[in-house]
Amino acid sequence: MDKLKIALVGAGNRGSGAYLPIIVKMDEDLELVAICDESEERAKQHAEKHGVPYFTDVVAMCESAKPDIAAVVINPHRNHEAGIPLSQMVVSYCTETPIDTDLGWADKMIAAAKENKTKLEVCENYYRVPGERIKRQLILEGVFGKVLTAYNDFNGHGYHGVGLIRSYIGFDVQIKRVIGMHRNFEVQEHSYRDSSFKAEDWQMGLLEFENGSVGVFNFGGLSYGSPLRWYNSSRFYAEKGMCVGDGQRSYTYKEQITILNAEANTKLPIVVEKRTTKAKDGADTLDVLVAKTDPDTGLEVVWKNRLSKYSLSDGQLSVAYELLSIAEAHKNDTEPEYGAINGRVDQEVSIAMAKSWSSGNAPVELPLAVEPR
Repeated sequence: MDKLKIALVGAGNRGSGAYLPIIVKMDEDLELVAICDESEERAKQHAEKHGVPYFTDVVAMCESAKPDIAAVVINPHRNHEAGIPLSQMVVSYCTETPIDTDLGWADKMIAAAKENKTKLEVCENYYRVPGERIKRQLILEGVFGKVLTAYNDFNGHGYHGVGLIRSYIGFDVQIKRVIGMHRNFEVQEHSYRDSSFKAEDWQMGLLEFENGSVGVFNFGGLSYGSPLRWYNSSRFYAEKGMCVGDGQRSYTYKEQITILNAEANTKLPIVVEKRTTKAKDGADTLDVLVAKTDPDTGLEVVWKNRLSKYSLSDGQLSVAYELLSIAEAHKNDTEPEYGAINGRVDQEVSIAMAKSWSSGNAPVELPLAVEPR
Protein backbone atom coordinates (compact mmCIF):
# COMPACT_ATOMS: atom_id res chain seq x y z
CA MET A 1 0.00 0.00 0.00
CA ASP A 2 1.33 3.43 -0.92
CA LYS A 3 1.90 5.77 2.00
CA LEU A 4 -1.06 7.83 3.09
CA LYS A 5 -0.72 11.28 4.60
CA ILE A 6 -2.17 11.28 8.11
CA ALA A 7 -2.92 14.07 10.59
CA LEU A 8 -3.27 13.67 14.34
CA VAL A 9 -6.17 15.63 15.84
CA GLY A 10 -5.68 15.76 19.58
CA ALA A 11 -2.21 15.77 21.11
CA GLY A 12 -3.15 15.02 24.71
CA ASN A 13 -1.86 12.05 26.69
CA ARG A 14 -3.46 9.37 24.54
CA GLY A 15 -2.91 11.11 21.22
CA SER A 16 0.74 11.88 21.85
CA GLY A 17 1.51 8.87 24.04
CA ALA A 18 -0.29 6.06 22.22
CA TYR A 19 -1.10 7.13 18.66
CA LEU A 20 1.82 9.34 17.72
CA PRO A 21 4.62 6.79 18.34
CA ILE A 22 2.72 4.15 16.35
CA ILE A 23 2.01 6.50 13.43
CA VAL A 24 5.72 7.31 13.27
CA LYS A 25 6.68 3.63 13.47
CA MET A 26 4.29 2.66 10.63
CA ASP A 27 6.49 4.57 8.21
CA GLU A 28 5.90 2.27 5.22
CA ASP A 29 2.14 2.88 5.41
CA LEU A 30 1.70 6.33 6.95
CA GLU A 31 3.34 9.75 6.70
CA LEU A 32 2.60 12.22 9.49
CA VAL A 33 1.85 15.61 7.92
CA ALA A 34 0.20 17.66 10.69
CA ILE A 35 -0.79 17.85 14.33
CA CYS A 36 -3.87 19.73 15.47
CA ASP A 37 -4.88 20.53 19.04
CA GLU A 38 -6.94 23.23 20.71
CA SER A 39 -3.87 24.01 22.80
CA GLU A 40 -1.41 25.80 20.54
CA GLU A 41 1.41 25.12 22.97
CA ARG A 42 0.73 21.38 22.99
CA ALA A 43 0.29 21.19 19.22
CA LYS A 44 3.52 23.11 18.66
CA GLN A 45 5.49 20.97 21.12
CA HIS A 46 4.69 17.69 19.38
CA ALA A 47 4.71 19.08 15.84
CA GLU A 48 8.18 20.57 16.20
CA LYS A 49 9.46 17.28 17.61
CA HIS A 50 8.31 15.50 14.45
CA GLY A 51 9.03 18.24 11.94
CA VAL A 52 5.44 18.87 10.82
CA PRO A 53 3.20 21.95 10.92
CA TYR A 54 0.80 22.49 13.80
CA PHE A 55 -2.73 23.85 13.86
CA THR A 56 -5.52 24.69 16.28
CA ASP A 57 -8.29 24.49 13.67
CA VAL A 58 -9.24 21.30 11.78
CA VAL A 59 -10.41 23.09 8.62
CA ALA A 60 -7.24 25.17 8.39
CA MET A 61 -5.21 22.02 8.87
CA CYS A 62 -7.00 20.26 6.02
CA GLU A 63 -6.64 23.24 3.68
CA SER A 64 -2.92 23.57 4.34
CA ALA A 65 -1.54 20.08 5.09
CA LYS A 66 -4.04 18.20 2.88
CA PRO A 67 -4.05 14.89 4.79
CA ASP A 68 -5.64 11.79 3.26
CA ILE A 69 -6.80 10.51 6.64
CA ALA A 70 -6.84 11.66 10.26
CA ALA A 71 -6.84 10.11 13.72
CA VAL A 72 -9.16 11.96 16.12
CA VAL A 73 -8.09 11.50 19.75
CA ILE A 74 -9.98 14.11 21.77
CA ASN A 75 -12.63 14.20 24.49
CA PRO A 76 -15.34 11.92 23.05
CA HIS A 77 -18.21 14.31 23.76
CA ARG A 78 -16.55 16.59 21.21
CA ASN A 79 -15.75 14.00 18.55
CA HIS A 80 -18.37 15.49 16.25
CA GLU A 81 -16.68 18.89 16.41
CA ALA A 82 -13.65 17.43 14.62
CA GLY A 83 -15.29 14.59 12.72
CA ILE A 84 -17.97 16.45 10.80
CA PRO A 85 -15.58 19.14 9.46
CA LEU A 86 -13.11 16.42 8.46
CA SER A 87 -15.80 14.69 6.39
CA GLN A 88 -16.82 18.01 4.87
CA MET A 89 -13.18 18.52 3.89
CA VAL A 90 -13.27 15.02 2.31
CA VAL A 91 -10.86 13.51 4.83
CA SER A 92 -11.56 10.01 6.12
CA TYR A 93 -10.84 9.51 9.81
CA CYS A 94 -10.82 7.16 12.75
CA THR A 95 -12.00 8.38 16.12
CA GLU A 96 -11.36 7.22 19.66
CA THR A 97 -14.19 5.59 21.58
CA PRO A 98 -17.02 6.11 21.98
CA ILE A 99 -17.97 7.37 18.53
CA ASP A 100 -19.61 10.24 20.44
CA THR A 101 -21.28 10.36 23.82
CA ASP A 102 -24.47 11.67 22.16
CA LEU A 103 -26.18 9.35 19.63
CA GLY A 104 -27.71 12.29 17.80
CA TRP A 105 -24.25 13.66 17.09
CA ALA A 106 -23.01 10.18 16.22
CA ASP A 107 -25.76 9.92 13.62
CA LYS A 108 -24.77 13.30 12.20
CA MET A 109 -21.14 12.15 11.95
CA ILE A 110 -22.23 9.01 10.09
CA ALA A 111 -24.45 11.06 7.76
CA ALA A 112 -21.65 13.55 7.04
CA ALA A 113 -19.26 10.75 6.13
CA LYS A 114 -21.85 9.20 3.82
CA GLU A 115 -22.76 12.51 2.20
CA ASN A 116 -19.13 13.36 1.50
CA LYS A 117 -18.17 9.80 0.50
CA THR A 118 -15.54 9.51 3.23
CA LYS A 119 -14.79 6.66 5.62
CA LEU A 120 -15.33 6.66 9.39
CA GLU A 121 -13.73 4.10 11.70
CA VAL A 122 -14.27 3.79 15.45
CA CYS A 123 -11.16 2.80 17.39
CA GLU A 124 -12.59 0.01 19.54
CA ASN A 125 -9.40 -1.68 20.68
CA TYR A 126 -10.40 -4.48 23.07
CA TYR A 127 -11.28 -7.12 20.47
CA ARG A 128 -8.27 -6.10 18.36
CA VAL A 129 -5.54 -7.27 20.74
CA PRO A 130 -3.93 -10.47 19.43
CA GLY A 131 -5.18 -12.68 22.26
CA GLU A 132 -8.78 -11.73 21.44
CA ARG A 133 -8.11 -12.10 17.70
CA ILE A 134 -7.24 -15.80 18.05
CA LYS A 135 -10.30 -16.46 20.22
CA ARG A 136 -12.52 -14.73 17.69
CA GLN A 137 -10.85 -16.67 14.86
CA LEU A 138 -11.71 -19.93 16.65
CA ILE A 139 -15.32 -18.75 16.91
CA LEU A 140 -15.51 -17.66 13.26
CA GLU A 141 -14.13 -21.01 12.07
CA GLY A 142 -16.92 -22.80 13.92
CA VAL A 143 -14.82 -24.56 16.53
CA PHE A 144 -17.25 -23.69 19.34
CA GLY A 145 -20.53 -23.59 17.42
CA LYS A 146 -23.00 -20.96 18.59
CA VAL A 147 -21.86 -18.83 21.52
CA LEU A 148 -24.70 -18.99 24.03
CA THR A 149 -23.56 -16.62 26.78
CA ALA A 150 -20.69 -14.14 26.91
CA TYR A 151 -19.40 -12.25 29.93
CA ASN A 152 -17.49 -9.04 30.43
CA ASP A 153 -16.03 -9.68 33.88
CA PHE A 154 -14.78 -6.18 34.74
CA ASN A 155 -12.51 -6.17 31.66
CA GLY A 156 -13.87 -3.02 30.02
CA HIS A 157 -16.23 -0.24 31.00
CA GLY A 158 -19.37 0.71 29.06
CA TYR A 159 -18.95 0.44 25.30
CA HIS A 160 -15.65 -1.49 25.67
CA GLY A 161 -17.32 -4.27 27.65
CA VAL A 162 -20.31 -4.30 25.29
CA GLY A 163 -18.02 -4.56 22.27
CA LEU A 164 -16.12 -7.46 23.82
CA ILE A 165 -19.36 -9.37 24.50
CA ARG A 166 -20.51 -8.72 20.94
CA SER A 167 -17.19 -9.96 19.54
CA TYR A 168 -18.01 -13.40 20.99
CA ILE A 169 -21.72 -13.63 20.15
CA GLY A 170 -21.38 -11.84 16.80
CA PHE A 171 -21.17 -8.24 15.65
CA ASP A 172 -23.94 -9.03 13.15
CA VAL A 173 -26.37 -10.25 15.86
CA GLN A 174 -28.64 -7.46 17.07
CA ILE A 175 -29.31 -6.74 20.73
CA LYS A 176 -33.03 -6.26 21.26
CA ARG A 177 -33.42 -5.69 25.01
CA VAL A 178 -31.22 -4.50 27.89
CA ILE A 179 -31.62 -4.64 31.66
CA GLY A 180 -29.21 -2.65 33.81
CA MET A 181 -28.50 -2.40 37.53
CA HIS A 182 -26.28 -0.01 39.49
CA ARG A 183 -25.07 -0.23 43.07
CA ASN A 184 -22.68 1.72 45.27
CA PHE A 185 -20.89 -0.27 47.96
CA GLU A 186 -18.65 0.70 50.84
CA VAL A 187 -15.30 -1.09 50.73
CA GLN A 188 -12.11 -1.09 52.76
CA GLU A 189 -10.30 2.18 52.29
CA HIS A 190 -7.23 1.69 50.15
CA SER A 191 -4.88 3.40 47.69
CA TYR A 192 -5.66 3.25 43.98
CA ARG A 193 -4.41 5.49 41.17
CA ASP A 194 -2.67 7.84 43.62
CA SER A 195 -5.91 8.40 45.53
CA SER A 196 -7.72 6.91 48.49
CA PHE A 197 -10.95 4.97 47.84
CA LYS A 198 -13.54 3.58 50.25
CA ALA A 199 -16.52 3.14 47.92
CA GLU A 200 -17.19 1.29 44.68
CA ASP A 201 -19.69 1.94 41.90
CA TRP A 202 -20.87 -1.34 40.37
CA GLN A 203 -22.58 -1.57 36.98
CA MET A 204 -24.35 -4.72 35.80
CA GLY A 205 -26.28 -5.49 32.65
CA LEU A 206 -28.10 -8.27 30.83
CA LEU A 207 -28.08 -8.04 27.03
CA GLU A 208 -30.67 -10.08 25.14
CA PHE A 209 -29.61 -10.88 21.58
CA GLU A 210 -32.06 -11.59 18.78
CA ASN A 211 -30.70 -15.14 18.31
CA GLY A 212 -31.43 -16.03 21.95
CA SER A 213 -27.89 -15.60 23.24
CA VAL A 214 -27.28 -13.55 26.38
CA GLY A 215 -24.52 -11.11 27.30
CA VAL A 216 -23.64 -10.46 30.93
CA PHE A 217 -21.91 -7.16 31.71
CA ASN A 218 -20.08 -6.45 34.96
CA PHE A 219 -17.90 -3.47 35.71
CA GLY A 220 -16.85 -1.68 38.85
CA GLY A 221 -15.20 1.64 39.56
CA LEU A 222 -12.17 -0.18 41.00
CA SER A 223 -11.74 -2.48 38.01
CA TYR A 224 -8.76 -0.76 36.40
CA GLY A 225 -5.99 -1.67 38.79
CA SER A 226 -7.24 -1.54 42.37
CA PRO A 227 -5.46 -4.14 44.57
CA LEU A 228 -8.89 -4.93 45.99
CA ARG A 229 -10.24 -5.96 42.57
CA TRP A 230 -7.49 -7.93 40.80
CA TYR A 231 -9.81 -10.01 38.57
CA ASN A 232 -10.40 -8.43 35.13
CA SER A 233 -11.31 -10.83 32.37
CA SER A 234 -13.91 -12.17 29.97
CA ARG A 235 -15.40 -15.56 29.12
CA PHE A 236 -17.90 -17.30 26.89
CA TYR A 237 -19.87 -20.54 26.89
CA ALA A 238 -20.79 -22.13 23.56
CA GLU A 239 -22.49 -25.20 22.10
CA LYS A 240 -19.23 -27.12 21.74
CA GLY A 241 -16.89 -25.55 24.27
CA MET A 242 -15.95 -22.56 26.36
CA CYS A 243 -13.22 -20.04 27.16
CA VAL A 244 -12.46 -18.60 30.58
CA GLY A 245 -9.86 -15.90 31.09
CA ASP A 246 -7.27 -16.14 33.84
CA GLY A 247 -8.24 -12.87 35.50
CA GLN A 248 -5.73 -10.60 33.80
CA ARG A 249 -6.73 -7.82 31.40
CA SER A 250 -3.76 -8.57 29.16
CA TYR A 251 -3.76 -11.87 27.26
CA THR A 252 -1.32 -14.19 29.06
CA TYR A 253 -1.76 -17.39 27.00
CA LYS A 254 -2.94 -19.10 30.19
CA GLU A 255 -6.65 -18.83 29.42
CA GLN A 256 -8.66 -22.04 29.74
CA ILE A 257 -10.01 -22.81 26.26
CA THR A 258 -11.71 -26.17 25.82
CA ILE A 259 -13.90 -28.26 23.55
CA LEU A 260 -14.95 -31.91 23.94
CA ASN A 261 -12.87 -34.92 22.91
CA ALA A 262 -13.95 -37.25 20.08
CA GLU A 263 -15.92 -39.43 22.50
CA ALA A 264 -17.59 -36.35 24.01
CA ASN A 265 -16.86 -37.59 27.53
CA THR A 266 -14.11 -35.25 28.67
CA LYS A 267 -12.78 -31.77 27.96
CA LEU A 268 -10.05 -31.26 25.38
CA PRO A 269 -7.82 -28.22 25.99
CA ILE A 270 -6.91 -25.80 23.22
CA VAL A 271 -3.51 -24.17 23.65
CA VAL A 272 -2.27 -21.06 21.87
CA GLU A 273 1.32 -20.87 20.67
CA LYS A 274 2.91 -17.48 20.07
CA ARG A 275 5.46 -17.47 17.25
CA THR A 276 7.72 -14.49 16.72
CA THR A 277 9.75 -13.09 13.87
CA LYS A 278 12.15 -10.21 13.38
CA ALA A 279 10.73 -6.77 12.64
CA LYS A 280 12.59 -4.57 10.20
CA ASP A 281 14.44 -2.93 13.12
CA GLY A 282 15.69 -6.33 14.25
CA ALA A 283 13.46 -6.60 17.32
CA ASP A 284 11.39 -9.68 18.05
CA THR A 285 7.75 -9.18 17.17
CA LEU A 286 4.60 -11.29 16.98
CA ASP A 287 4.29 -13.24 13.74
CA VAL A 288 1.39 -15.68 14.24
CA LEU A 289 -0.79 -17.17 16.94
CA VAL A 290 -1.53 -20.86 16.44
CA ALA A 291 -4.33 -22.62 18.33
CA LYS A 292 -4.18 -26.43 18.63
CA THR A 293 -5.70 -29.07 20.84
CA ASP A 294 -3.60 -30.81 23.50
CA PRO A 295 -3.16 -33.64 22.68
CA ASP A 296 -3.02 -32.73 19.01
CA THR A 297 -6.08 -33.85 17.02
CA GLY A 298 -5.23 -32.06 13.78
CA LEU A 299 -7.21 -28.93 14.62
CA GLU A 300 -5.19 -25.82 13.79
CA VAL A 301 -6.47 -22.25 13.72
CA VAL A 302 -4.10 -19.41 12.90
CA TRP A 303 -4.16 -15.65 13.30
CA LYS A 304 -1.46 -13.91 11.28
CA ASN A 305 -0.07 -10.52 12.28
CA ARG A 306 -0.08 -8.48 9.06
CA LEU A 307 2.02 -5.79 10.73
CA SER A 308 4.94 -7.98 11.79
CA LYS A 309 7.38 -5.75 9.90
CA TYR A 310 6.95 -3.25 12.75
CA SER A 311 8.11 -3.92 16.31
CA LEU A 312 4.86 -3.35 18.21
CA SER A 313 3.60 -4.71 21.52
CA ASP A 314 0.25 -6.51 21.75
CA GLY A 315 -1.35 -3.33 23.10
CA GLN A 316 0.19 -1.21 20.35
CA LEU A 317 -1.02 -3.64 17.70
CA SER A 318 -4.65 -2.89 18.56
CA VAL A 319 -4.07 0.81 17.80
CA ALA A 320 -1.97 0.02 14.72
CA TYR A 321 -4.79 -2.07 13.27
CA GLU A 322 -7.22 0.79 13.84
CA LEU A 323 -4.95 3.03 11.80
CA LEU A 324 -4.49 0.34 9.15
CA SER A 325 -8.27 -0.10 8.96
CA ILE A 326 -9.00 3.52 8.07
CA ALA A 327 -5.99 3.64 5.72
CA GLU A 328 -7.12 0.59 3.77
CA ALA A 329 -10.74 1.73 3.72
CA HIS A 330 -9.67 5.06 2.21
CA LYS A 331 -7.20 3.50 -0.19
CA ASN A 332 -9.47 0.70 -1.46
CA ASP A 333 -12.88 2.43 -1.10
CA THR A 334 -14.03 -0.34 1.25
CA GLU A 335 -15.71 -0.28 4.65
CA PRO A 336 -13.50 -0.07 7.75
CA GLU A 337 -13.01 -3.24 9.79
CA TYR A 338 -15.22 -2.16 12.72
CA GLY A 339 -16.93 0.91 11.40
CA ALA A 340 -19.21 3.62 12.68
CA ILE A 341 -22.30 1.45 13.06
CA ASN A 342 -20.61 -1.04 15.39
CA GLY A 343 -19.22 1.84 17.41
CA ARG A 344 -22.68 3.39 17.61
CA VAL A 345 -24.26 0.10 18.77
CA ASP A 346 -21.74 -0.22 21.61
CA GLN A 347 -22.54 3.28 22.86
CA GLU A 348 -26.30 2.81 22.41
CA VAL A 349 -26.26 -0.34 24.56
CA SER A 350 -24.14 1.41 27.20
CA ILE A 351 -26.69 4.25 27.31
CA ALA A 352 -29.56 1.72 27.47
CA MET A 353 -28.03 0.04 30.53
CA ALA A 354 -27.86 3.42 32.28
CA LYS A 355 -31.47 4.18 31.30
CA SER A 356 -32.53 0.86 32.80
CA TRP A 357 -30.82 1.27 36.16
CA SER A 358 -32.07 4.86 36.32
CA SER A 359 -35.67 3.61 36.01
CA GLY A 360 -35.73 0.86 38.61
CA ASN A 361 -34.00 -1.76 36.42
CA ALA A 362 -36.83 -1.73 33.90
CA PRO A 363 -36.07 -3.47 30.58
CA VAL A 364 -35.12 -1.06 27.79
CA GLU A 365 -36.00 -1.99 24.22
CA LEU A 366 -33.66 -1.21 21.35
CA PRO A 367 -33.26 0.79 19.24
CA LEU A 368 -33.45 3.86 21.44
CA ALA A 369 -35.30 7.00 20.41
CA VAL A 370 -32.71 9.62 19.50
CA GLU A 371 -32.97 13.39 19.41
CA PRO A 372 -31.64 14.56 16.02
CA ARG A 373 -28.80 17.09 15.95
